[in-house]
Amino acid sequence: MNSTKQPSKFRRFLRNNAALLLLIFCVLAITAVVLAVTLTRDAAIPDGPVVNNPNDDKPGNSDPSDDRPNPPVKDKVQVFFKSPVAYTGISLEYTDGVKVKCVYKPTLKEYSAHQALDLLAADNASVTAMFDGTVIESDSTYGIGSYVVIDHGDNVIATYASLTNVQVQKGEVVKQGEVIGYASTSARTEFKDGAHLHLEVTVNGEHVDPTPYVEGKIYREYEADA
Repeated sequence: MNSTKQPSKFRRFLRNNAALLLLIFCVLAITAVVLAVTLTRDAAIPDGPVVNNPNDDKPGNSDPSDDRPNPPVKDKVQVFFKSPVAYTGISLEYTDGVKVKCVYKPTLKEYSAHQALDLLAADNASVTAMFDGTVIESDSTYGIGSYVVIDHGDNVIATYASLTNVQVQKGEVVKQGEVIGYASTSARTEFKDGAHLHLEVTVNGEHVDPTPYVEGKIYREYEADA
């Protein structure tokens, strides 16, 4: 009697607890998968420690190119502008038209603007390029005499005037310290000042005071191998 009722009770248990049994089965299945993955991962870890290349941009990447040596260290080299002539004094200062509007010019006997620096020097004293550059003009006018215009790069252009015996031509590349002419009185509007170099400097097309260039306060910075 009892044996015939037992299967029906079991079936009723299964039917009434089907959801619970399914949940238990899923939990057991997930647990088994987690254990399997954990054991597989542990088996794949090498016994020895992993040492990353200190030069490797991406640690753990086995790309052979990551073993490349560090790039060489570059030193900074400063190259200063140099005075273009051995001058003994300044006959006419630079005027900016704002703070100093004009100076007295003995030859013209007048006060007027002077966007240049006149450096007194011995007659025929060597005039040299203040910096490396390219000659973009070489000519002569009544006002400033024989002159040479040099593009020194970085939009810095210098005009060396009141020269004689000019040594360079348009298109020529010159080095710092290379002789480009000689100081004289060829600038007829300034000849009473004596032999000198009339020096003009423009940056981005605007006149600036040449004094810092003459005094060696302006420099360019370059990279050089250590």
